[in-house]
Amino acid sequence: MKVNRVWAMPNMWTFKIKPIQKLIKRYVGDGKDWIDPFGGMNSPAEWSNDLNSKMPTAFHMRADVFIRGFKDRKFKGIIYDPPYSLRQISECYKKAGMLVTMQDTQGQALKADDKSYISKNIIPGGYAISCGWNTNGFGKKNGFEIVEILLVAHGGAHNDTIVTVEKKLAP
Repeated sequence: MKVNRVWAMPNMWTFKIKPIQKLIKRYVGDGKDWIDPFGGMNSPAEWSNDLNSKMPTAFHMRADVFIRGFKDRKFKGIIYDPPYSLRQISECYKKAGMLVTMQDTQGQALKADDKSYISKNIIPGGYAISCGWNTNGFGKKNGFEIVEILLVAHGGAHNDTIVTVEKKLAP
């Protein structure tokens, strides 16, 4: 497993942070056959989604509903960059003009059963790239093995952004 720590200016659009942008390009390439349930402004994935209809993504729905729309489709990988905190989840819902409920802010933006569901759609040798404040990713339980971790320090009172790259093992 490769672990690298770098410094870069923070940006609310994760894929605009230079070292993260470089890592994403290395794995995702042109984005064909990649899925991103939290696409935001700069997703390179062919199949991108964002709750907010003002974002330049192909779909605009809840992430759990989005991933379940691909029951039989296979992907080279998934980019997983949800809101990192309860406050960010709340802000995302409000920007999309939606009421945020306690249920929406309980746990992760994409629950463990949702990760398990979409993991079945990633081909062996494919990747899960998770961004956040931890390295939990998709995990061994879903058939993945960590191959790279990028720690991006932002200085001051900013939390690091952590990017975990996992490879889907053959069954």
